[in-house]
Amino acid sequence: MDRAVNSDPVSTAGTGRQRWRNWIGFWLLGLCNNFAYVVMLSAAHDILQKQEIQNTTTPTPAPNGTNIEISNNNNNNSSRFDCNPVSTAAVLLADILPTLLIKSTAPFYIHKVPYGFRVLVCFFTAVVSFLMVSFSSTILMSIFGVVFASISSGLGELSFLSLSVFFSRDVLSGWGSGTGAAGVAGAFLYSAFTQAGLTPQVTLWIMLVVPVILAVSYFFLLVFPSSFPQWRRHEDGHSTSRAPDSQERRPLIEEETDTDEDTETTQEEQEDKHIRPLTFTDKLYIMKGLLKFIIPLGVVYFAEYFINQGLLELLYFPESRLSHAEQYRWYQTLYQIGVFASRTSLVCFKIRKIFLMSLLQCLNAVLLGFAVYYQYLPNPWVVFIIVLYEGLLGGAAYVNTFFFIREETAKHEREFAMAAASRCVRRSSSVFLDGGKVHIVASDTVNHAKGSIKKIKLEGLSSAWVPREPLPESLEVDTKPQDMSAAKGGLVIFTANSNPSSRELGRRIAERLGVELGKVQVYQEANRETRVQIEESVRGKDVFIIQTVSKDVNTTIMELLIMVYACRTSCARNIIGVIPYFPYSKQCKMRKRGSIVSKLLASMMCKAGLTHLITMDLHQKEIQGFFNIPVDNLRASPFLLQYIQEEIPDYRNAVIVAKSPASAKRAQSFAERLRLGIAVIHGEAQDAESDLVDGRHSPPTVKNIGAIHPSLEIPLLIPKEKPPITVVGDVGGRIAIIVDDIIDDVDSFLAAAETLKERGAYKIFVMATHGILSSDAPQLIEESAIDEVVVTNTIPHEIQKLQCPKIKTVDISMILSEAIRRIHNGESMSYLFRNIGMDD
Repeated sequence: MDRAVNSDPVSTAGTGRQRWRNWIGFWLLGLCNNFAYVVMLSAAHDILQKQEIQNTTTPTPAPNGTNIEISNNNNNNSSRFDCNPVSTAAVLLADILPTLLIKSTAPFYIHKVPYGFRVLVCFFTAVVSFLMVSFSSTILMSIFGVVFASISSGLGELSFLSLSVFFSRDVLSGWGSGTGAAGVAGAFLYSAFTQAGLTPQVTLWIMLVVPVILAVSYFFLLVFPSSFPQWRRHEDGHSTSRAPDSQERRPLIEEETDTDEDTETTQEEQEDKHIRPLTFTDKLYIMKGLLKFIIPLGVVYFAEYFINQGLLELLYFPESRLSHAEQYRWYQTLYQIGVFASRTSLVCFKIRKIFLMSLLQCLNAVLLGFAVYYQYLPNPWVVFIIVLYEGLLGGAAYVNTFFFIREETAKHEREFAMAAASRCVRRSSSVFLDGGKVHIVASDTVNHAKGSIKKIKLEGLSSAWVPREPLPESLEVDTKPQDMSAAKGGLVIFTANSNPSSRELGRRIAERLGVELGKVQVYQEANRETRVQIEESVRGKDVFIIQTVSKDVNTTIMELLIMVYACRTSCARNIIGVIPYFPYSKQCKMRKRGSIVSKLLASMMCKAGLTHLITMDLHQKEIQGFFNIPVDNLRASPFLLQYIQEEIPDYRNAVIVAKSPASAKRAQSFAERLRLGIAVIHGEAQDAESDLVDGRHSPPTVKNIGAIHPSLEIPLLIPKEKPPITVVGDVGGRIAIIVDDIIDDVDSFLAAAETLKERGAYKIFVMATHGILSSDAPQLIEESAIDEVVVTNTIPHEIQKLQCPKIKTVDISMILSEAIRRIHNGESMSYLFRNIGMDD
C-alpha cells in the first residue's frame, strides 16, 4: 500500500522525555548521514593524491628500446601531465550519479522496503565506503568508495525524511540541525585528525564509529509508535480484508489513563485503514501540488551552489592579511555556520514564504557575480557577511520547505510527498551542477576578458588548452574531429634528429594528425660528417621538419640545414621548420667582442631553403626580426598555467616569483591570469647578463681608454654597485612559483630558492618552457630547496628525469600539431594567439 501509516503518533501519545529522545535521535541521524559523506570525500581526495602516477606524459625508455607509457598503452589517451589520470570531475560524477539515480526512482518503490532494512543498507554501505577508501590500492577502488558513500547518503536522506512523518513535527528541526552540523563537524574533525599526524587510512578507521552511531540512534534511541512497520511492509501490518463496518477488538473496561486524545487517535487509525493505496495518477497529482515548494527551494540550491562552487573561488582580495586559500576556507566555514544556525531555527520560528528566500538568494548570486567581474568590494569582510547570510537563507529554505510540506499534505500522502520533494529538489540542482558545470559557468563569466584558457576534447586525444573566448564562425570548423587529420593530402612530416629519444615528439605530433612519419635516414659517417637520405618523394608537398635540440647542438643544426636543403633540391612546395626550442637564442645580443649568433643562424636557415618557422617561447621576441620568412612564436604558458591549477592543490595560496627584474613581465603575465600576487628578486643574485651587454661592436681596451686626447674628456658611466639581495613582495607562508622561459644553468634558480626559503616560502616550484638542464643540474636540483621543476618536452630530457625525480614534463605536442594542421590547410593562425598581449 503506497501510503504512510500514521497511527499512534508520538506527537500526541508520547511524553516530553520521548519527544526529546526522538529530537536527539533525528539530530544524530542527520549528523551521521551527512558527516560520513563529507569525511569520506575528503579522504578519497587525499588517497587519490597519494596514488599519483609519476611521469605519465613522457615515456620512460625500456631496456629493449621500447617506450612504456602508463595509460593502458594508448598514446592518444595519455595525459599531458605527470599527474593522476582521474580528474576531480570523475569523483564528482561518482558522487552525484548514484544519489541522483536513487532519488529519481526510489519514491515509487521504496515504500515496499521496511525502514529497518533501509537503515541497515545505509549502515553497511557507509562502512563499506570507509573500508574501500582506506584500503584502496587502485583509483577504481577509491571511486567505488565514493559511490557507496553516495548511495548511503542518498538513501538515508530519502528514508529519514519519510520517516519523520511518523513522529512529532519538531523532529524535522532536529534532522535539519543535524545535517547543518555535519558540514561543520565533518570537515573540522577530518582536518584535525590528519593535521595531528594521523594518516587518512587511520582517520577513516576512527570514523567507522559514525555509521555505528547512526544505527544505534535509529534502533535504540528513537521511540517508535506501537504500530510502526519496522521490519515489514506497510500493508502487512494493516489488514485490508476486514469489512468497513467491522470493529476492532477492544477491552471491556478501558483504563482510566486513556484520554480523549487517545480516542481521537484510535479513530484516525480506523480511518487510515480504509484509505485506498496511492495510484500513479495520485502520485503525479501530489507532485503537482508540491511544485510551489520544490521550485523555490530548487532556485535556492542553484544560486547557493553557483556561489559556493563558482564565484567564491574567484573572489580574492590581495590587500587583505588573509591569503586567498585562507579567505576561501573562511567563506566555506561561515556558510556552514549559517546553514547550521538556520536549520536549527525551526524550533523558534517558521517562514512560510519560501519564494522570498529564493529571490534573496538569487540577489546574493548577482551581487557576488558583479563583485567578481568588476571587483568593487573593498575587503573580504563584506563577502564574509554575504556568505553567512547566504547560509542562513539556504538552511532556512530547506527546513521550512519540508516542514510546510508535512503540514499541508494529507496524512496518507505525507510519506510519499517528503520523499518526492527530496528527489525533485536534488535532481533539479544536480542538472546544473553535474561535473562541476557551475564552476565553469562562473569562470566563463569572469574570465571572458581575462585571457584565461579552456580545455576542449578532440577525437580521442588528450585535452588541449586554447584561449577561452569562443571560436568565430569562420573558424568553428577548425576544431571538428574530422578536421584534425590533414585532409588535403600532400603533407610529409620528418624528424631530423638521429637520436631515437628525440623522435618521440615527432611521433606524438604525427599521431595527432593521423599521418605516418616520413621515411628518412639521418646518420654520421666515419669522418663525423652528417648525411641525410630522403626515402620518399616530396615533390610539390608541404614538408614539416621537426627538430629538437639534443646535447650536441651543432650536429643538430647541421642535420636540420642539410635536410632543409635536400627537400629544397627535391622540389618541395613549402619547407616548414618546427623547432620548439630555437638554439643559440641566448646569444641574441651583442656581448663585448662577441657576435649575435641568433642572427647568423636565422640567415643560414633561410639560405638553406626554409620557408616558414614554427617555434615556441623565443628567449627574446625580437629574434623574429632576424628572419625574412614568416615566424610563428607559439606560447607554452596555457599548458603551464593548467598544470599549476590542477597539480598544485593550494595554488591559490601561491605567489608568482621573478628571479630577476628581466623576467618580471613573464611573471606578471602568469600572476594576472591566475589572479595571484607577484614577487621580484633583485640584487647580487640577479642575472649578470645585463653587465655583459653593452651594445658596442668594438669596445676599446683599458689601455686605449687612457690614451684618449686630454681635450676630449667624455663623461663615462660610473661602475654599477649591486645592492644586497632583496625580495619585493610577500612570500611568507606561501607557495613560491618561479617562472622563466629557460632553465639551463640552475645556479640562479638555486640561489633564488634559498632566498625564498629564508623569507618563509614553504614550497618552491620552478616553471619553465625549455628544460636544457646542462651539466650537473639534475643533481643540484635534487639536493636543493626546490620541490618541483616543471618543463615542457620542447627538449628531450629523459636522462635528467631519471637522475632527478623532481623534474616533471608537460606535453605540448597538441599545440604544435594544431599549428601544422592550420598552416597546411591554409587556415588562420590567429586563434592560437588569442589573448596574448605584447608583453607575453
